[in-house]
Amino acid sequence: ACTVLVAGKPVNSCLMLAFDAVGQPITTVESLSQGGEVHPLVQNFAHCDAMQCGYCTPGMVMASLACLQKHPQPSREQVQHELSGNLCRCGTYGRILQAVERTAQGGGK
Repeated sequence: ACTVLVAGKPVNSCLMLAFDAVGQPITTVESLSQGGEVHPLVQNFAHCDAMQCGYCTPGMVMASLACLQKHPQPSREQVQHELSGNLCRCGTYGRILQAVERTAQGGGK
């Protein structure tokens, strides 16, 4: 739930010392919405109903973004591997995979 991107790599912010982030570019889920513009990945999470209780959503979105940056056209196995460190209490894994795949295909813009 606490995943952020530090220098483009997913990191559990709750396990990282603030000192280690000094001078590093940090991307949070909040930065994926600028004014009225929402990142296509966030749009696809909503479109695919990939968030139920919402607890895992920030971490899943950020890990998904890191996955898409690493693999612009990921296979399902690559997505599963990249998201394997995030747990969803509600079990919406199938919908999360759909949201990532839809974003990779250019949907949600």
